[in-house]
Amino acid sequence: MLDEFLTFFKSFTKSMDIIYVIEGLKPVSRIILSEDYFKSSERVLEDYSVSIVPSDFKIKQEIDENRFSNKGVRIPANSKEKGRYFVYLSKKEELAEKAKQLEAEAKHAELGKLLGYPKCCCEFFEKNFPAESKKQNDYVLAALRGSEGFRFPFYTNVAIRSMDLNLLSHFPCNFNCEESIRTAKKHLELLKNLSPELGEITAGMLKGVVIYTDKKGIFLLRDYKIKGNEIEYGGVMSSVNNEIYDSLKRSKKMRIIDKNHIKTDKSELKGPDIGILIFS
Repeated sequence: MLDEFLTFFKSFTKSMDIIYVIEGLKPVSRIILSEDYFKSSERVLEDYSVSIVPSDFKIKQEIDENRFSNKGVRIPANSKEKGRYFVYLSKKEELAEKAKQLEAEAKHAELGKLLGYPKCCCEFFEKNFPAESKKQNDYVLAALRGSEGFRFPFYTNVAIRSMDLNLLSHFPCNFNCEESIRTAKKHLELLKNLSPELGEITAGMLKGVVIYTDKKGIFLLRDYKIKGNEIEYGGVMSSVNNEIYDSLKRSKKMRIIDKNHIKTDKSELKGPDIGILIFS
């Protein structure tokens, strides 16, 4: 099943979100599919007793040249412009239809609860939606503001979701959210049952040091050693190639002042639009 979905959907997170429904870990899942994929996805899923319901509109993604973008604008379903559907999947068709309705009515907290997300995270999303939807529609820095310190369990690492890696379908209200951690542990257990190798790889990739910026990219430090607030590292994975990437690549060492402030021997980064997160 997992291999089949990975081959067709070409996405780890989409494939797993569908499997969570099939295996009973989620009542409803919501994924985004291009209109070209929708009909064929119905055929792929017909053997798994899953109802698949598309939104009554398409999403045209807004492209950000600096990074992965969560933003998009709605266009009519019959528009000639290419777009993507929100697709709701459930073993109970009425739940998929209900999710579609709640999405259309912009009832974010109710939709989140129907999707199986923790109540605290649904309330967090709804509270932050007015501000975040006007920016990147990304809630990582908002979650970091509500988190104590900068060291967190890898289970809640949604900071590198643009790399198609995470164990959560939602943004946690904070990176120590106990309900989110419990959910992620169940998801990882399922993944290891499906593919022990992929489970170990995923857990390993989610452990690391992330420098997260609102508009200038996401940077993942590799081969790192942490001693107090000092970090030495051997490499940098990045969503972009810019001055921050260049500085980090040349430095190989950094000091954390606080969760929004770091210094290297080449530069200094600080401010509310920058976050440092260590997942272990």
